[in-house]
Amino acid sequence: MRDMKKSILGLTCLVAAIFPNLSAAQNNIKSAFDAIINCKEAIIVESHILNRDANTGVKTGQCDVWKFTMPADKIKLVNNVVKAFSKDSDTAYSLNSGFTSDNPDRLALLSVGGETNGEYITEKGHNYTYSLFLAPKSEDPNGIYRYAYGINYREADGTISGKLVVTYSTTLKYRQEQEEQRTMEMFNNYSGNGSFVWRESSNNKSWFSTLMGYLQSIPSADKQTRISLATKAYEHIKNIKNYPDVSKEDKTTAKLVLGNMVCDNNYRSDPMLEGLLNSCLTSIK
Repeated sequence: MRDMKKSILGLTCLVAAIFPNLSAAQNNIKSAFDAIINCKEAIIVESHILNRDANTGVKTGQCDVWKFTMPADKIKLVNNVVKAFSKDSDTAYSLNSGFTSDNPDRLALLSVGGETNGEYITEKGHNYTYSLFLAPKSEDPNGIYRYAYGINYREADGTISGKLVVTYSTTLKYRQEQEEQRTMEMFNNYSGNGSFVWRESSNNKSWFSTLMGYLQSIPSADKQTRISLATKAYEHIKNIKNYPDVSKEDKTTAKLVLGNMVCDNNYRSDPMLEGLLNSCLTSIK
């Protein structure tokens, strides 16, 4: 089974390359990950993504995944990973764990910087744990990037299967701030092609104008921002009760716009975005 491990320079060198700036604060997690990756009885299948800014060469995103299958009597290795998250929790700014049911209320996607959407750490029937850590100052003096570490696993039929995940991305707070800034700029600069003209000139925006602002911003946004805008549109639609002046014509027009977007192949190619737009459409009563 050892031959099934895929590596170019060997697993030890690979892991060292993936964690070049790992501080002592995350050494417990790293060591626990290594124990599974280097387990002689484990079958490991790896995938790796690294994104850099084309002009500066600075790393903007990373995603490293090790899917593992090993005998059930190796459960101690998994338990050690879970314990490692607790040991390193003092330096994490977020620690989450749980079990993903067949009908989960929420799914956790660990963001990956660049054009990659992210890596799900929640899978049906799996336990999961993940933590977020700010990148070292030596790597990111502005404090806007973070590392995410995660594990999910399940035991069945005498085997344990799951995956280890490491991703690198800007923090959610930074992404939200950037999204709000871009959205405001788009709103301020937008003028319609005869259908309507919208300006950010008042705090008393109508329900319809605000919704159209989100939807009009989606085509020119990157993948991550599209998801964020669609999420905001969905939340805005769910809060329609706060806008007593919404007319039947507003709802009909919004449904028409969303219906056209849902049928557009540019949006259907992204399952998450398509799902959000569908939820927006069906939530307008």
